Amino acid sequence: MRWTQAALVAVFSLASAFGGGPRPQPPVNGSRLVTHLEAIRIGNRVTLSWRQRRQTSDPQSPASPWLVARVCRNIAPLTQEASPADSTPRCTQSLAEVNPNKSGNPAVRTVSAKGNGDIRLRYVDSLPESLVGGDSRLFAFYTIELRDERGRSQGFSEPAIVSLAPVPPAKGLHSELDSRGVYLIWENEIESQPSLVEFDYRIYRREEGHSQRLAIPYLRAIVHTSEGERWSGVDTGIEWDKRYTYWVTPVTRVYSERGLLLAEISGEDSSPLELTTHNVFPPAVPERLMVLLGHVPGKKFVDLTWAPNIEKDLAGYNVYRREADGPMERLNLKPITMLSFQDSDVVAGHRYSYCVSALDVRGHESAKSGELTQVVR
Repeated sequence: MRWTQAALVAVFSLASAFGGGPRPQPPVNGSRLVTHLEAIRIGNRVTLSWRQRRQTSDPQSPASPWLVARVCRNIAPLTQEASPADSTPRCTQSLAEVNPNKSGNPAVRTVSAKGNGDIRLRYVDSLPESLVGGDSRLFAFYTIELRDERGRSQGFSEPAIVSLAPVPPAKGLHSELDSRGVYLIWENEIESQPSLVEFDYRIYRREEGHSQRLAIPYLRAIVHTSEGERWSGVDTGIEWDKRYTYWVTPVTRVYSERGLLLAEISGEDSSPLELTTHNVFPPAVPERLMVLLGHVPGKKFVDLTWAPNIEKDLAGYNVYRREADGPMERLNLKPITMLSFQDSDVVAGHRYSYCVSALDVRGHESAKSGELTQVVR
């Protein structure tokens, strides 16, 4: 989850930020000993990480035990009132205690193993469905309370804040392939759009043989139904005869009343979708065919021109001619790579009809363009 400058400013002007009670003053001891507190939400899981210093700062003294970190979660709306009232932070809901002194603690990772160096701690909070499926204006305020070996509080850290807006997953992901690219289709179950909240999705793609997946730009369309929304995203940047794996990741953005972005939350990835982009599609029909009668002394001819096709695998064009009501016959022996053709095998007084088709490198031929007729005079 990412916070904008507007959201960070609002953090220090919270009204009733800790469950409806008095608003907190920034702590002294806890904020000095706990630094780099971050909260990242993906779906219903919030990963907290922070650095913790020892209580003593004297490098000559024996290393004292680490203070125990109590993880607190408080639920409240984020507001932008003038200034916080004088009060002491509270722990509305205690989630866990992380004790750095216990060996083998998976939540503890050493940053500096020498003397009084910092350690890095981590805790994962699983949000209940009742929190993330309700009021999208609510936020979770996480603080770390440090306690000594007797359980006495040594102060609170500053809060890390996470929006509790819903993040609708992409369901039923499937694909369709046509000449324009890969169509990815999925659904969600949004019955109504909450105010100040925007739902979106990212598409990630990885090519076979590559380890990194990339977020790709895509063309999108949304159809609203009584059951929710039906999304489609078109990846037009594919290469043919490649094998790709796709994921769709939901994203929720939360805005203030003034339209400022406060938070952006990512959801869980969809199940991976694998496909191979076999190109079995012919090129598009050539457009804007023009047939022009020309002549020079002793010679008559017909010039044809047309607009270019945009397919990357285009091999060229075929030109067809029909004389009077006879059969349509191809005039070229191999694909024409220009956007013009001159038919000099014409006879004055005869009527000819022309059309053009496009051909790709695999031999797929488009349908023929509409016929244009010219009488040689």
